[in-house]
Amino acid sequence: MKILPPRAHPPSSKIDRVHTPVPAAGRFGYREYRACLRWEFGFTCAFCLLHESDLAEHGAEGLGVTGVEHFVPVDAGGEVNSYENCFYACRFCNGSRATSPIVDRQGRRLLHPCGQVWADHFKATSDGRLLPVEGDSDAEYTHEIYELDDSRKVEIRQARAERLEESLLTLKEGPLLLESMMERLREEPPEQSSDLLHLAERLRRSIAYAVKTVGRYAAIPRDADPACRCGRNDHHRLPAGLADQLLDIPLP
Repeated sequence: MKILPPRAHPPSSKIDRVHTPVPAAGRFGYREYRACLRWEFGFTCAFCLLHESDLAEHGAEGLGVTGVEHFVPVDAGGEVNSYENCFYACRFCNGSRATSPIVDRQGRRLLHPCGQVWADHFKATSDGRLLPVEGDSDAEYTHEIYELDDSRKVEIRQARAERLEESLLTLKEGPLLLESMMERLREEPPEQSSDLLHLAERLRRSIAYAVKTVGRYAAIPRDADPACRCGRNDHHRLPAGLADQLLDIPLP
């Protein structure tokens, strides 16, 4: 199974637009692009890099934790149903941006996920933050407007790292340890093995829980759209900047 890394790093390449959905109409027509956007941005917020699985354990669809962000706000003249003006964003980023302008009074400009390489402007830290590169005023503005290090986002990033690192360690060491314990159980008299049997059962349950936890962070969620507005699925693949970070974990 391809899973997310415990700690996501800013993509080392731009997100290329490969989806070409049939143009939508109406005030909320852009919502029909959702399936395309999910695949286009790898089920990941284009700005803070939180994945759907970070926001919802059993699937994000229908929960309102992600949505469509208009890079040029509609109130500022942005085309409401222009696919190129739509980005996949978590509810945190969408809400914190609101209608903030692309360029502020100081001339700082919001970075564009399909125009700039995130790794050139941001760096991930071991404590779950996504910091702008020092002296990069555009990155600082983007960081400020989208509140990339909102305390909740930092905690969510830390939670993924802790869960995955612990679960991957359990999957690496647990089966061999369990096998060793079972060998001892076969050798010991039944009246002396009750404590060891109890520990073996607890380890077995820990391994099963680790499998479940790792599965939660599948790069392609189980409720991924089988079809999108493009009418084709040959481009249902993750963006390179995310795919390059994935771990291939054989689950029992």
